[in-house]
Amino acid sequence: MRGPLDAGAPPVLVELRVRRYRCRACGVTQTVVPAEVLGRKLYSLAAIAWALALWGLESLSAAAVRRRVSPWDVVGPGSAGRWDALFRWAGEARHGTLLCCVRPAPADWTARAVAARAATTVAAFALAATGPPSLAACSFRGAERAH
Repeated sequence: MRGPLDAGAPPVLVELRVRRYRCRACGVTQTVVPAEVLGRKLYSLAAIAWALALWGLESLSAAAVRRRVSPWDVVGPGSAGRWDALFRWAGEARHGTLLCCVRPAPADWTARAVAARAATTVAAFALAATGPPSLAACSFRGAERAH
């Protein structure tokens, strides 16, 4: 799993141990993962929510968001100023397929507006913290409860 372990922390690559269960009756297997793991995603749910908040709410560039969220230091020359995963996550949030609590966005909204809506929706699930946390930090902490 990729991404920081807390809002503002350096991004890391974490290897997870997951459990697989097999039904004795039909033989189908099921994999059980922690709540912060989304299916078919390399980044944690909190990292994705924080990336959308940094880009949509704090108006950071895609490259700046990538430096904060991605554990990879080396970026190819064609990808230096952009991050395709960020746009893909915003596209999934637009259609309501990234998180079930985020409503689909109108087609005329920009990707940043969609990212901002997803981040604020997820931030509403954050538990009260001591001190005034930023909205981006709340989206990081609320992501796991929103899933």
